[in-house]
Amino acid sequence: MKDFSANANAIFDRAIEDYHLVNHVDAVMKNPFQPGTIDSLLYEKNWIDVVQWHLEDIIRDPEIDSNKALEIKRRIDHRIRKERIWWKKSMIIFLIFSKM
Repeated sequence: MKDFSANANAIFDRAIEDYHLVNHVDAVMKNPFQPGTIDSLLYEKNWIDVVQWHLEDIIRDPEIDSNKALEIKRRIDHRIRKERIWWKKSMIIFLIFSKM
């Protein structure tokens, strides 16, 4: 478990660093890991979180235009739904691996 945690933390750090290379909520995620792997899912999850945190920072601006705030709120809601899909995919993969 310790190796898994260390690996997950390294992947999370990489996703944060990769995001900050572009530093924009509309940046396209370029997942460096093979699709369908735990590493790929962990990277995707953390990228979703990092973008979410930045959207939440933007919406907290007291000077934000109300139309812009509504647009961002809708994006946040959409991202929350996307995260729920991520959790479902993850659970399926976990169940497959746990039966091996």
